[in-house]
Amino acid sequence: MKRITTLALLWAAGLQCTMGAAFAQSAPWPQRAIKIVTPTPPGVGSDIFARSYADQLSRLLKVPVIVENKPGALSTIGTDAVAKATPDGYTVLFSTSNPFTMTPFLLSKLPYNPKEDLVPVTQALKGGSFIVANNAVPARNTEELVALAKRQPGHVSFASYGSGSTSHLGFELLQEAASIEMLHVPYKQGAMPDVIGGQVMLGFEPPISALPNIKAGRVKALAYTGSQRSAALPDVPTVAERYPGYDVSTWLGFWVPARTPEAIVEQLNRAITTVTRSPEMARQIADAGLEPMTTNSADTRAIIEREAQTMGRLIKAKGIRID
Repeated sequence: MKRITTLALLWAAGLQCTMGAAFAQSAPWPQRAIKIVTPTPPGVGSDIFARSYADQLSRLLKVPVIVENKPGALSTIGTDAVAKATPDGYTVLFSTSNPFTMTPFLLSKLPYNPKEDLVPVTQALKGGSFIVANNAVPARNTEELVALAKRQPGHVSFASYGSGSTSHLGFELLQEAASIEMLHVPYKQGAMPDVIGGQVMLGFEPPISALPNIKAGRVKALAYTGSQRSAALPDVPTVAERYPGYDVSTWLGFWVPARTPEAIVEQLNRAITTVTRSPEMARQIADAGLEPMTTNSADTRAIIEREAQTMGRLIKAKGIRID
């Protein structure tokens, strides 16, 4: 009798644990605050949109959504923080694709595995950059720029946000496509004042910094680097119109730690998509000269893999390293 009673108690305890685990797994998400980690300083880059998403997601999901800034080391600090977080849907990365498509080829060692440690949730917004020129540069479009560079190899100078940055690689792709040689001038911060002043001839600027200067006539737009013309300046042709296949766009998206339950990933995707399509967010994205994006996890992963192949090939071919 004593043995039967012991077995019954063990069975009941096991059943209780199983039921408790099942309840925990089926409990509605979210039940507490969500943290969005962005690998940029406050008020810069993705931080601005991260706070807009946090505000709207908080209202939609009925829980606090906070933003934590973890900048530095080519975005690896913030990315690694999310990679090592508990995979429960309460820690989310909001970043450009660079930590997955560029940084792995620029650094010899990463603290995270870009393919295995994080799961993409969705793209959120996307935009190319404007290739801008000092007004004294005798070129009005990509074709004339290429002709100028061929007449004066190594003379046409371009500014970037540092070796291995999107702007640097964008100009490298143009040189490769057009078989030209230009002079790279890396900057640690924005180079627009020097482009305006003529210290450097060309810049590769996102719409948020390019549009005010283009519209004020301080610089001229030669081309747009996205796959299609910018709605903000539809008269400016894309580089791809001269060199098909050229597409250097920057996009922002969301990731969660690997092993986050698929159901939570899907819920996050639906919530973020709802916010992206809201009139408030759509207006903010359009005002920045960008495009809204809504993709599922599988499609986002495929996009990352394609971009990583392109950027990895270019970085290796040019021998670009940061460390």
